Amino acid sequence: MATEVKRVDVLANNIANADTNGYKGDRVITGPFKEVLISIINDKCPDRGLVPRGGISASAEGGRIMLETRGRFLVLDTPRGKSYSTEAALTVNNEGYLVTTSGNYVLGANGRIQVGDIQSVYLDQNGGVYSNGYPVDRLQLFSAPGVIGTLNGGSALNSVNTSFIQGNLKETGRTLDLAIKGEGFFCVRAQGEERYTRDGSFVIDTEGYLSTVDGFRVVGDMGDIYIGDEDIDIHTNGEIYSGDLFWDRLKMVTFDRPEELRKVGDNLYTADGDNNYRYGIEGEVLQGFLEASNINAVKEMVNMITAFRTYEANQRVVTAYDEVLGKAVNEIGRV
Repeated sequence: MATEVKRVDVLANNIANADTNGYKGDRVITGPFKEVLISIINDKCPDRGLVPRGGISASAEGGRIMLETRGRFLVLDTPRGKSYSTEAALTVNNEGYLVTTSGNYVLGANGRIQVGDIQSVYLDQNGGVYSNGYPVDRLQLFSAPGVIGTLNGGSALNSVNTSFIQGNLKETGRTLDLAIKGEGFFCVRAQGEERYTRDGSFVIDTEGYLSTVDGFRVVGDMGDIYIGDEDIDIHTNGEIYSGDLFWDRLKMVTFDRPEELRKVGDNLYTADGDNNYRYGIEGEVLQGFLEASNINAVKEMVNMITAFRTYEANQRVVTAYDEVLGKAVNEIGRV
């Protein structure tokens, strides 16, 4: 229920910004609570229901490794602690570690397993992990008498991610309206720090500098861009000319991991220190155009209705448990 409340909040914010230039929609990423092992206790037949212990089976499928264990459990390192599973789709993250497609680390005898590239990974039936034909570790496989499976506590919020899919480009004919076609961001100065935006609806402030509608100055290669009352022409590479005179060039950057940028309000983003960027953009600047929001308002409304219904279904489950507990205490307890 808490997860669906957060989802509704995110969807509502997306809908509210459906007409905001350059806005990028957020998505709620969910996952299960960690899987805990369940066992038969004080049972006369402790092996009842157990799958015979054996090896593992692994097969490549669509750039992933589909792994299934028999009678034993994979040990996973999750943000909520160790979890267990009998099957998983494996891939490799940006740091070269073997992970599930949900981002949880697969543990080996020596901890997290670093393999490099998913195409070079091979798993044998005993859990041995190989990279480019060389052994790197062995899967940590858990088994214990009486263990019959796993159980989790339901859905939990993993993260809120931003989708940087290109929005539609709309022509305005206005000289100071700019849009980036492709990847990259404009740089602006806010509270003395560099921030990044896709919103190119710029204006000239009272001192003659190019700025956002919220008053943050746009940064060029030579610092804040002074325009004054000059007529300017902006080329597709971001160079600014006044007639035949070169004026400045917009400072634009492309991030290695844009999904890790953090929203700070006013349609601006900030980057952590380890999220490196490179100067320039992988695309072109279009003068007289603006990038629209990448939000589909109808789709967001449908998703919000789904989230409300999911919340209500969970609410009914809680109510049913409350009624059962009430009967157990007030009726059965009196017998």
